[in-house]
Amino acid sequence: MASERDLHTVTEGEFAGWSVAEINENFNALVGPYYYQSDETGKVKVAFKAEKRHLNGGGTVHGGCLLTLADTSLFIFALPHLEGGGAVTVQLDSQFQVPGRLDDIIIATGEITRAGKTLVFGRGELHANGKLLMSFTGILARKSPQGSRDG
Repeated sequence: MASERDLHTVTEGEFAGWSVAEINENFNALVGPYYYQSDETGKVKVAFKAEKRHLNGGGTVHGGCLLTLADTSLFIFALPHLEGGGAVTVQLDSQFQVPGRLDDIIIATGEITRAGKTLVFGRGELHANGKLLMSFTGILARKSPQGSRDG
């Protein structure tokens, strides 16, 4: 996720009240923008709106697009546990339930279930229109400190 200074609050439209990061040139710029919102307990939701460019040949949201949202969300959920350090995905498992559709606002919710010294474990779900689209679990490996030959 972008640093706090890169986020701004959306003031109108369907994402009013959510935060969004400035689009840059990384991979997420191809599928985003992603919107972020914290609830009263501090849990973060991550969302995007399905556009024509997110659809597969069958006219539903491409599974790879949903996996990208799940992977990105896992990192967002893990931020408080990473203590300013980075991580890489070492495993991401998913169970697709129903397809996403054009114009759906797809929202990821989830949690970190365990944060160890080297691995961080999490799980989450993607929903749209009150329906479960996909559930996922993942494992992140903390990156070695800068200058290390590992990773």
